[in-house]
Amino acid sequence: MKRVTAKIFMEQLIFADLLGKDSQRGVSLTYAWLANQLGHFSLGFFPTIVFSLIFKKFETPIYYSIYVMIFWIIFETLNLTIPIFIKQKYCYFKPDWKHLIFDTITDLLYFSLGALGAAYLLTEDKMIGIITIVILLLLFYPFIYWYTLRIYQQYAFFPFQFRLSQWIGAIDDVEKNIILNFVNKKPQNQRNHLLIFGNVNEGKTNLGVAIANELALKKQSCTYITATKLYSLFYKNHENNDLIWNWKSCDYLIIDDINPDNLKHNKLITPKEFLSYVDRFTPKNTHNRNILKNKNVIWILGTNETKQREEWRMVLQTIGVAKTDIYSVDLSD
Repeated sequence: MKRVTAKIFMEQLIFADLLGKDSQRGVSLTYAWLANQLGHFSLGFFPTIVFSLIFKKFETPIYYSIYVMIFWIIFETLNLTIPIFIKQKYCYFKPDWKHLIFDTITDLLYFSLGALGAAYLLTEDKMIGIITIVILLLLFYPFIYWYTLRIYQQYAFFPFQFRLSQWIGAIDDVEKNIILNFVNKKPQNQRNHLLIFGNVNEGKTNLGVAIANELALKKQSCTYITATKLYSLFYKNHENNDLIWNWKSCDYLIIDDINPDNLKHNKLITPKEFLSYVDRFTPKNTHNRNILKNKNVIWILGTNETKQREEWRMVLQTIGVAKTDIYSVDLSD
């Protein structure tokens, strides 16, 4: 199992995010998180400076820092609750409130750090300085926690950021429980395979990415990949040293676009054809079969025919997956 270690953490922070130019390296998810928190700090720091200088005859800077913090507490509380409550009636999965509240508290601590830091800069009051240092120390754990999670999400290579509580679609209670059990199981305890069937625009890719993103937020190593790219990797023997984990070593593999359209006369990939790619057009490739068999896999499929759905399950059993470890969700039912 691949994990984000202290060494990986520091390498990502220093070499991937702090050193180099954005126009050359691009912006990573971890860098975006750092920039976001700097923005929160600035939105506490600069308003306090501006109000303290413009209205210095009325109040001391500490009062303006408190006003700024109160404003952001109210704003973040409303920003947390209102959008979720508005959309919650359309969503099938409950939001992770503990996670969302912790994220909001982290943001508020950065707002407060900026506001109190500005007040201390203007007054040099020792008590304000002590409180500012205390907030800085309180931010140590949230910084490590959230930056680490962004590394897990970054190296999963999701095509977009999407949580399970955001997914909107048609699903029954049985399939809902299948998904929740898949998310909550420990990968080392059992190797599970989840087949997601559905037609175009029924939300199967959104659902697959949302499930995997929840797993990444539980510090599980995930890899999102399209079937077309995976076919080429079946033939590659060397590893990319720039990756923390890959499709072979990750905890969860998400394979998208295996058969993206339900075409009646021109199936893109049939179950037998997929198996031939796994076997590299030989009678049997044990290496590739074992990798898929011994891994948690989310299979995103486009077919909606009962016969072919059964054929996909048989393919998994052919490569060695136990029937009891295969679960399916059909968004077209």
